[in-house]
Amino acid sequence: MDQNSLRKLVEGQLLRLEGNAFQDCMDRLGLELYPGDYQPVRAAGPKGDTKNDGYCPKARVFFAAHATRGERIDKTKVKIRGDLEGCLQEHRDVKVWRFLTNDTLPGEVNQFIDNELRPRYRGVTIEVWGIKTLADELSKLKREQIDRIIDVITVDEPEFEVVILNHVKTGRDLWPILSGCLGWLEHEEPEDCTDEEQDLIDDAVQSFRDWSDISGDIEFSRSSVRDAQRSLTAILEELAEKGLALYSATKDNYPLTGGPSPFLGTVAIFRIARVSPAVPTKA
Repeated sequence: MDQNSLRKLVEGQLLRLEGNAFQDCMDRLGLELYPGDYQPVRAAGPKGDTKNDGYCPKARVFFAAHATRGERIDKTKVKIRGDLEGCLQEHRDVKVWRFLTNDTLPGEVNQFIDNELRPRYRGVTIEVWGIKTLADELSKLKREQIDRIIDVITVDEPEFEVVILNHVKTGRDLWPILSGCLGWLEHEEPEDCTDEEQDLIDDAVQSFRDWSDISGDIEFSRSSVRDAQRSLTAILEELAEKGLALYSATKDNYPLTGGPSPFLGTVAIFRIARVSPAVPTKA
């Protein structure tokens, strides 16, 4: 398995972690990155975890791990401010405060950190490790270290199999793919995207994943499913206006966990390709 494929698998696995499972994973990462220094922390007693999910007493690096996927922006900002200020109040000589999340923080949250928190606490290096950074850091480690940190696919790769991707033009066609998968592989996109196109693609893929996450909750309501399909159709039409098309399919029996007896499930595959925009016909 090459480095890029491993990073994509690690990223996909991190996306599935929530709550304590994500914190436990970040503890294992800290133990590998700072051997002999990192100490996990858990809430106990009236003071809880003293706003500290784990730290390095020698390096004076403090960690706050929080799975933010699907969380409201205002709640994330309150969480970050509270954890940072609480940590600085409870602990001395904090050199680095690192916020770990299995999401890509919205621009508004990053702006809040850069414009409000960093100027206010200039003596502390405030870092944010989102999903991309975490996947990159994990992928730099040895395979046995990765196995200790996260239940990632490190078994021998299955025999090569061709998956035919279909051009998806409507939300009605896309919905069975999103509602029938347990995960997704890293999407492919054109390499020459403009900033506007990149933002459009990122928003589209995030919407696909969001709808996939809640599909099981709304499947019982035909009207809710139709609303979802109409929303997806609008996204696909917006891509088409920019000369971009979605090709998608599912892959069954894909190993979602590592080990000798991995958990198998269906994953979605997305590929966004550049095509010629449709030319309106004259009446």
